[in-house]
Amino acid sequence: MRKSITMRFDPDLLAKARFEAARENRSLTNFIETVVRQRVADASPTPDLSKAAVGEPSPPSRRAAGQNR
Repeated sequence: MRKSITMRFDPDLLAKARFEAARENRSLTNFIETVVRQRVADASPTPDLSKAAVGEPSPPSRRAAGQNR
């Protein structure tokens, strides 16, 4: 089942996301979900989400580890 969430975006980023979504003939929601799915699929290794759900620390992000793309 899908879960609704509320997000806040910088106005310029939101405008660019809306433009790209329209360019790909997608809704903004579908565009954001697609981008997140791609990013999550590219991440490795897959963290144990059951531990993250109970409040244990998650592994550092690539950006925090100095591995910017």
